Amino acid sequence: MNAPPRRLLASVLAALLSGWAGTAAANEGGGSLFVRGDSDETVVVAPRVAGNVVFNEERTRVDASYSADIWTSASIDIRTAATQPITEQRDQIDLSASHELDDVTIGGSYYYSGENDYWSHGFTLRSEQELFGGSTTFAESVRYVHDVVGRSGDPDFDRPLDSLTLRASLTQILSPEAIVQATWEGTYRNGYQASPYRFVGLGGFCGAMPDDLQEPTSVASFCVPESHPTERFRNAFVLRGRYAFSRDASGGLGYRLYLDDWGVSSHTAVAQIAWLPEPGHTVTLRYRFYTQTAAAFYRSTYEAREDITFVTRDRELSPMFSNRVALSYGGRAHLTEGVDLKVQVALGGSVFVYQDFVGLDEVFSLDGTIAATLEL
Repeated sequence: MNAPPRRLLASVLAALLSGWAGTAAANEGGGSLFVRGDSDETVVVAPRVAGNVVFNEERTRVDASYSADIWTSASIDIRTAATQPITEQRDQIDLSASHELDDVTIGGSYYYSGENDYWSHGFTLRSEQELFGGSTTFAESVRYVHDVVGRSGDPDFDRPLDSLTLRASLTQILSPEAIVQATWEGTYRNGYQASPYRFVGLGGFCGAMPDDLQEPTSVASFCVPESHPTERFRNAFVLRGRYAFSRDASGGLGYRLYLDDWGVSSHTAVAQIAWLPEPGHTVTLRYRFYTQTAAAFYRSTYEAREDITFVTRDRELSPMFSNRVALSYGGRAHLTEGVDLKVQVALGGSVFVYQDFVGLDEVFSLDGTIAATLEL
């Protein structure tokens, strides 16, 4: 079997490495549906519709999408607050545009999302440069996000949160079969970063104790609102690579190191195998392992002291690890002259293990995605 041309194989590897379907130069429109359920009595349904237009000799591209997250939950946070299961919806609109100038591509994007107690605006500027005949790509971006945190039933509760993110990545084609990518991302956040609905017990447990909550049995002397630092510096370093074993199969590995000044550090490892049974069809198997330490101020239970500054009941700040396996299929079918249909189906399962969180040890989840896109 002859090796494929360098640029063809490199473009396929780059698309698989980035996971961004928008690299195709074509007008597209379609929709997707994501559904997730877990053992913590939470169900998420997320529909999405999107489209793009390419013009100016395929040098200019405009994308637009609408998505929603509709979730119903009776999770541990809700049960211990002695409230009924709740259903909420978040709506989001994304707009972006990019323009290619020979070996440089520039672009920008904006998004707005809102729900009954949280509103967010985000702006991104980005650029990408191809060097050394296209074998090296350097990309950088800056993103600003302004959030407003509210509290349902309390019109006077209004807390801002601002975030600034810088990102830089270097992608290098090593050979017709191999490609690597290194990325750094740094984020500074300033503002309200706690949950307005969580209360933390000092000297015991705060809130109702349902039947499935075995410990602790002591009732807190005081229940105080969750309190987090107003500033947070976050850094992430990512290294990914992909290798084509043949024209029909490739594999990828990735590693991510995360550090922040709250004391949280995490490691993420990803392994992926992709198989092309025939042109236009791809089957991918992906495994992900994640582990993290707790925030410096996190405690599963807090003592009844007056000198405690920061307290939290956020499981995402506790020590934990997770495993995830997902299988996906992507295919393309020619419908009529100039019209193709792209379909993607994915199934995944995850297990989250909380090593020091009162009332919750493990969460199991299953999710599925189905998407269809018309390419013109």
